[in-house]
Amino acid sequence: MPQFDLAASLTSIAQTIASAVMALVFFGFYRQYRKSYLLHWTLGWTALAINNLFTAVGLWLAQGLRVSSSEPVAVIVAMIAGVSGYLQIGWLLFGVYELVRRRPVRLAESRRIIWALFAFGLITSLLFASRTSAPSLRYLTRDGMQSFAAAVGFGVASFVLWRVRARRVGIGFTVLGTAFGVYALEQLHNLGLALMWAIAGRTFQYANYIGYVDFLLQSVMAIGMIACVLEDEREAAELAAVEIEHLAYHDQLTGLPNRPLFMDRLIVSLAQAHRGQQKLAVFFLDLDRFKDINDSLGHTVGDTLLKGVAERVRRCTREGDTVARFGGDEFTLLIPKIENIEDAAKIAQKIIETLKIPFLVNDRELFVTTSIGVSLYPIDGTDPETLVRNADTAMYRAKEQGRDNYQLYAPAMNAQAVERLALENMLRKALSQKELVLFYQPQIDASTRAVVGLEALVRWRHPEMGMVAPAHFISVAEKSGLIVPIGEWVLRTACRQLKTWQRKIDPEITVAVNLSARQFQQPDLVAMIRSAIDETGIEPCCLEVEITESNAMQNAEHTMYILRELKAIGVRISMDDFGTGYSSLNYLKRFPIDTLKLDRSFIKDVNTDANDAAIVTAVIQMAHSLNLKVVAEGVEREDQLEFLTRQRCDIIQGYLFSKPLPVDQLETFMSERKAATA
Repeated sequence: MPQFDLAASLTSIAQTIASAVMALVFFGFYRQYRKSYLLHWTLGWTALAINNLFTAVGLWLAQGLRVSSSEPVAVIVAMIAGVSGYLQIGWLLFGVYELVRRRPVRLAESRRIIWALFAFGLITSLLFASRTSAPSLRYLTRDGMQSFAAAVGFGVASFVLWRVRARRVGIGFTVLGTAFGVYALEQLHNLGLALMWAIAGRTFQYANYIGYVDFLLQSVMAIGMIACVLEDEREAAELAAVEIEHLAYHDQLTGLPNRPLFMDRLIVSLAQAHRGQQKLAVFFLDLDRFKDINDSLGHTVGDTLLKGVAERVRRCTREGDTVARFGGDEFTLLIPKIENIEDAAKIAQKIIETLKIPFLVNDRELFVTTSIGVSLYPIDGTDPETLVRNADTAMYRAKEQGRDNYQLYAPAMNAQAVERLALENMLRKALSQKELVLFYQPQIDASTRAVVGLEALVRWRHPEMGMVAPAHFISVAEKSGLIVPIGEWVLRTACRQLKTWQRKIDPEITVAVNLSARQFQQPDLVAMIRSAIDETGIEPCCLEVEITESNAMQNAEHTMYILRELKAIGVRISMDDFGTGYSSLNYLKRFPIDTLKLDRSFIKDVNTDANDAAIVTAVIQMAHSLNLKVVAEGVEREDQLEFLTRQRCDIIQGYLFSKPLPVDQLETFMSERKAATA
């Protein structure tokens, strides 16, 4: 080949600078987005910068200093240029593979390929390095073989990018695929020149200007890669928005519509039924003794059973009907067009018979029955709330009749109202006679494993019924308004106990207290919290109030006002059950939140469900970008803890460390934990 002139050397230096700049650009993208393909592209452009730099050095040694190719310094320069030239091919193509397939290259395979390219680059740079070797053979083994590898690799990448470009929005894949294809052809041309020189001894003067073409093509490749990054992030944001919207209106466990979506569809169906003077039916289903299954076999079995129930109920319906999970083991069904009461009865009976078939869960046969209540429009109500309430009333009547049956609503049904009134009276008595007690669940720092906080949880120690779980009385307290005095008692009791523990055990411990939707509507809420802080003498920053995502969004502007008032006095704010409601990310940004609590439904299968893993990872990254701490609830296994630790979750709460404990047991736990982590 003819000698390269000064222009060729300057072109290599320009390519070096451009490649280094691109490496910095993609490293910046990697730090922001943490995508593995961006790391590979960073390494690829870095290797290309090194290759261009040492190519220029080699030209300077050969031309300016007349250093022989067999001299050690020339051999070392050739080795670095050769190895980096092959490595940049591998890393750039790894990035393309991960971008197209949306999954990382297997670590073991990528390492083997990189080491193979390293070895091949090293060997080819050492061949024909002696003084007596023909320059044409040396050029063929060093540059020609590298051009061949680049032509094959980038040619395949171009073909793949062109095949998938139709499925991607934007021009990034088109530009990059075109640039790779032309670059592959240019590398084949370089191989042809090397072969012509080695075989026929023929050279071409225009070969001195190929560096300009390389520079141009690499610039187009860089533009295409940047476009691909921006389009990939835009698509990821769109997918995340779709996922968030789906989460807002669908139950995470069963995939069924949730309560807000069911009520929306019921409103629309009522309007259509009114215009067409038609009937519609609302069914309220509750699984019989489902709590016994959960308590005896665990939540995992219970969740699997709920999925099976949801699928069977869905199969009993027609297209256009809506099956929704209302919460817990409660399901609702909307039949928007129904001719008569008998048709509703047939559907209810069909569901009952379908659920009688045993479920096979973990090689265990489980039998479940359901109680169903049915209300009809316009006979039993003309608005969504009335129809759902009356179907719920009929369902309780079905349970009174021995379960495993259905009941049509009748105005005379007041058994549920009587029962709830009795429970309400007992709850008033419990509050006055101090039957309510507080349990506390520790919150563990993910890095130090020390207890950093406690969540206060109310329990009812009934003199005859024993310990009553909150699920049995909180809803009655909420509807009756008793939740307001109960909530105030919980807050003041938790603050007093916190002060005691700060003196005895840890002065930096904090406590979290739940606020219900009813409490949040009280005009004196902020004053009451300020009073509790002043009376007990705790620092405001040691108190954290928890609001649920769905409660916060019931009246977002009012929520924002109250939260700002609480922040003004120094209280910390936590959003509980994040991801299970239907909040707007715009409001989340505006709320003065300190902590997000990930709901246990996302944690449970985080190591086996890719969607759960992606959601948890995204929420943690989003929270940290907003300077929020993240608490993971329901952590029960070591593998869940390991995943959360890798994702830099801040605080862990769950049975893996401790269940909710009474005061005396918790003191022992905290003391032992403090000694163990000291």
